[in-house]
Amino acid sequence: MVSPPLIAMCVVFVAGVILFGGAVGLFAAGGLAGRGPGAVGAVLGSVVLFLLFLGVAMLINLVSSAVVVVMASDALAAREPSLAAAYGRVRARLGDVVGASSFCAVIVGITSLFLLIPGLVAAFFLVFALPAVLLEGARPVESLRRSAALVRDNMGRTVGLVVGTLVASVITWLASRVLHVIPVLGYLASMLLGGALFAYLTVVAVGVFQALPRR
Repeated sequence: MVSPPLIAMCVVFVAGVILFGGAVGLFAAGGLAGRGPGAVGAVLGSVVLFLLFLGVAMLINLVSSAVVVVMASDALAAREPSLAAAYGRVRARLGDVVGASSFCAVIVGITSLFLLIPGLVAAFFLVFALPAVLLEGARPVESLRRSAALVRDNMGRTVGLVVGTLVASVITWLASRVLHVIPVLGYLASMLLGGALFAYLTVVAVGVFQALPRR
């Protein structure tokens, strides 16, 4: 289960080199072209490539997260997790996965425009949206309602999950800072540590999700 986030990091890196590098090149070309139409076209092209890179990176990371959720569910059910099978299940529900994640992003983004706290509260109540889509077959809007209802009815367990996630993330971040002192190998070890943490936290989150009482 560590492999999906590591694969995602590598793919995003390659996409970044191609798309982001192209965007920087076009922007530089626009600067050399002066203020004429060629400069405007180069700048617009660089903006398009940069936005495309962001979209591709978000989609890759979303698919990676969804694959780990499916693999975690299989592991908790004493089934051998399969990367190919998990990817197949995610691909079959990709529209719903993207839809639910988009709704979550819009809701959290809009509430965060006013104050940080409402945005955090929204994110807290939508924490189980992705598992609801992948493990219960919920549609995007239904997954939001499902997540909010589960959090509302199981506030203590959800708070414990979030607090534990934050503590583990801080500890891992501190360990990564120490590893970064070691050239090259330290960064590789930090990536492995981050992938392992993500896989572990996903297993815990899926286990909590499946154990929550339903009404």
